[in-house]
Amino acid sequence: MKQLSYLFLLSILFSCGTKQKEETPVDYYASLPESFSATLKAHGGLDQWRSFKTLEYDLLHDGDSTPTEHYTLDLLNRKDLTVADSFKIGFDGKEVWVAPNKGAFSGRSARFYHNLYSYFLTIPFIVADPGAFYSDDTLTVDGKLYDVINVAFEAGTGDADKDAYKLLIDPSTKQMEKLLYTVTYYSGEAHENYNALSYEDWIEVSGVRMPTKLVGYKYSNGATGDKRYEVSFVNIQLKEDSPNQDMFNMPAEAEIDSLVKN
Repeated sequence: MKQLSYLFLLSILFSCGTKQKEETPVDYYASLPESFSATLKAHGGLDQWRSFKTLEYDLLHDGDSTPTEHYTLDLLNRKDLTVADSFKIGFDGKEVWVAPNKGAFSGRSARFYHNLYSYFLTIPFIVADPGAFYSDDTLTVDGKLYDVINVAFEAGTGDADKDAYKLLIDPSTKQMEKLLYTVTYYSGEAHENYNALSYEDWIEVSGVRMPTKLVGYKYSNGATGDKRYEVSFVNIQLKEDSPNQDMFNMPAEAEIDSLVKN
């Protein structure tokens, strides 16, 4: 009888200990610099961001009066699907495919394009992923002094691990206003030729601050130059459920757009 009581107590203690362990909150900021953590919190917080599994939006390119592309992203496995009138681009976790064929997409590279705007849209959260390194700085751009969070990546992170980012943070609000970035996808070589991206018309989406307009500019020596492009995001949705995984599967008629080899 005593042995049974002892085993019963052990089972209760084990159960309570397991439950307590499972309920321990995750410290998403433990490995991040304090400055970056402050910016993430100013944009809604990593705990809020990581409660969602799906991002959807419609995209308008500069000059369009109605959306031309619908985008779905699985925030956990990063599979995605872009649906336009004349083409579809999907990423199934390994390959980027274009339907009905690669010729249907008029851009230079579907693999480069498939997650381009969603990546920009979800900064600063997306660069809190493993594989990124951070450092602090300050920089004056267009006459305004910004706090800067420099972001670089360890080898093997994504398709362009030599890309570099400078998040320009308003010192008083801790919110990001601009992004300086390099593009190394095609060359494979690191460089200091930055482009500028202005984040505008912010809204709150399910507790997360997100821009509804990005304006790209040329950049040189602390000043933005000629406008390069503009895109707007409408019908932005963050969902707690994962998307149907079948939508990312490559159709029989689709063609693969391979990774650029340098």
